[in-house]
Amino acid sequence: LDNANKISQANSNNNASTDQNTNNNEDRQDDPQNENSKIAYNDTSSYVSVGELFNSSKKIFTKSTLQNLFNYMGGANNTSYKTIENLSKGQTSDAMAGYSALQMRQKTYGKTSSQDIVVTLGGFKWQVQYLSTDTDGNTILTLWYTGDQKIYGKYSTYANSSYKTNYPSVMYGTSYMNSVILNNGGYYATGTNSLAYASQSSSNVFANFTMPNYGLTNFLVKPNKVSWQVGQTVRYKFIQDEIYRVNGKNTYWEVVNHSAGPFSFTYNLTTYSSYGCGGLEDILRNSTSMQYYYAWANNYLWIPSNFEAGMGLTNNVEDGIWQTSLNQRKFYDYHWIRGGNFHSASLSDQLNSDGNYGSIRLTVTDSYAVRPALHLNLTKAFASIKDIWNTTNFYSHNLNLLLKYISGTNETNTNTMLLSSIGNNMTSNFLNASQIKEKAKLMTDKACLNTNSELIVTFEELDWYAVYLTKNTSGQIILTMWLADSGQLYSKNKVSSTAYNKYGSGTFNSGSPPYSNGSTTMSNNYGNNYIRTTLLSSTNTTSVFYPYLKTSTNKTAMGDFIVSPNALNTQDTLNLQKTQTAKSTLGFRYNLPNESYSNLINYSNPYKALSLSASTTNYTAWQNDKLWLPSLSEVGLGSTNTISTNSTASNNLRTAGLWGLSTAQRSNTNKTATWLRSGHITDKNLTYTISSDGLDYGYETINT
Repeated sequence: LDNANKISQANSNNNASTDQNTNNNEDRQDDPQNENSKIAYNDTSSYVSVGELFNSSKKIFTKSTLQNLFNYMGGANNTSYKTIENLSKGQTSDAMAGYSALQMRQKTYGKTSSQDIVVTLGGFKWQVQYLSTDTDGNTILTLWYTGDQKIYGKYSTYANSSYKTNYPSVMYGTSYMNSVILNNGGYYATGTNSLAYASQSSSNVFANFTMPNYGLTNFLVKPNKVSWQVGQTVRYKFIQDEIYRVNGKNTYWEVVNHSAGPFSFTYNLTTYSSYGCGGLEDILRNSTSMQYYYAWANNYLWIPSNFEAGMGLTNNVEDGIWQTSLNQRKFYDYHWIRGGNFHSASLSDQLNSDGNYGSIRLTVTDSYAVRPALHLNLTKAFASIKDIWNTTNFYSHNLNLLLKYISGTNETNTNTMLLSSIGNNMTSNFLNASQIKEKAKLMTDKACLNTNSELIVTFEELDWYAVYLTKNTSGQIILTMWLADSGQLYSKNKVSSTAYNKYGSGTFNSGSPPYSNGSTTMSNNYGNNYIRTTLLSSTNTTSVFYPYLKTSTNKTAMGDFIVSPNALNTQDTLNLQKTQTAKSTLGFRYNLPNESYSNLINYSNPYKALSLSASTTNYTAWQNDKLWLPSLSEVGLGSTNTISTNSTASNNLRTAGLWGLSTAQRSNTNKTATWLRSGHITDKNLTYTISSDGLDYGYETINT
């Protein structure tokens, strides 16, 4: 932690990590409709794809895919969030000027200059359209649904050609589309003067984007917080529902000269009907209509307007605020836009399947394709990442947060001050998991705690328990971490999936049977076993663990900050006794094979095999490893309140082990037993394990 602090202080640019494997840690959702209804999104050569951004189980965003998105948008490897934030502020002083799809297309890192960007969010594919800021200063990214799943819906449940009603059928604020199809809830018109109320439904295809259970709504921004939708000037609008406020204030009758976009004439809204656009004035003057005219501004999902999505009127090139490409506008059918047609209140405008403005107006009671849009709060998305490791250094703010948890302080302090405080308050030069938990519970911020209030450290996209805090021989503070869930080994990197099943299980010795004679050779010698020599090997570049083992000459690799056991004095035989008791968890001296990295000095060997050269090859080699399996004496046997059935156990009670773990920390949520490095007390072909529920120990043959 000391060295990590020094490097992070010098490199606190807070870039997100670079991981070009876009399939890492994907948290995909099943097709919410019908698997057979899926279609390929347009021309797959026209875009680059970023994997699932959101991890719904953790309710946070995935670092590697978010970084890939930043790289494509910014046009460079390791594009920092700060760069994205600067781009969101626009290229000019114009409040309308964000960073458009066209500008993103022109970036060529990892793609051609003509390719769009598609991300997966909540299991759906979305086009990346527009980068801007909301009225609170957050960086937001506007996404438009690609239509990778066919969804149809009615704009309205009734059609009436007259605008001079309380609820014109084409008014988007009281449309069936807004309230029911998009699952926003609220009132929708069922007649010229009647409304019905729709509640949100958890079974709706868009429930993940409109209801809180999934967790995404915490990261979405409503249109009423977006300046280019709130204060969009009339020069950017033509159809009546393009925006919900004119010039961002409550005066709707200003005369504005229109000189941009596909139409060019003067808008005089007080005499709007003289331009053949009769009806808008009636809607705006009608107080009943006004009550719901802006209702959609408070919703997370909304249908874009022509002047946002573009209309393809100028030789099919980019247009609209977002500057969309023709490929982005293309679809499998006519698709709704929120602008009502100016000819009749029973008609709505649309984009054709070829991506151009539709000359045929659609009747509002018919069903056509649905393509909603949303605003993603990138500021919150980036902040949700609790990973302490950045591409070549540590996130200074996340390292600071980790130190605050270990210190149990809510006060703002530097990393150096926090490290000093931790060092001064370590009981007997260590803190075990139970003591770390009590410190962490004092934090107001609970984001890094599990449901059992135990501290979880995210390190290169894997979650680890903080189990032991001590000092090395030089007095530096060392935090020992234990992988929280073996299932991560399968999901983190599919390249490594052949080594593990879906539970993250692997055999102790590559499935090989125990040595047949068993008397002269230790089958369970951890120094020679498959897990150590292959899965945790620094030469295995395809392993999920390789980033943790890689080192560098300038301290820009994760392995530079990981300490091997021989730098501590808590994992050799004599010091195990000093830091725990004079007996192992099984009631014996520390003479379980592989229990420590020292030979079993001064104590009888359980089966007198260590003196045999064939059996002791590499016996202590793991003391130089950066990753290692824990021992039975480190993790403990089970609950300290559980009576043991093992008559040899000290005081006939379970022991929590050196690390002071809880039952929850010893358990494996994927319900598979956990290998330990401790060889069985009497059988060279067996290795100890911890049961999946964390309540007991067991043992398995090395080929299990």
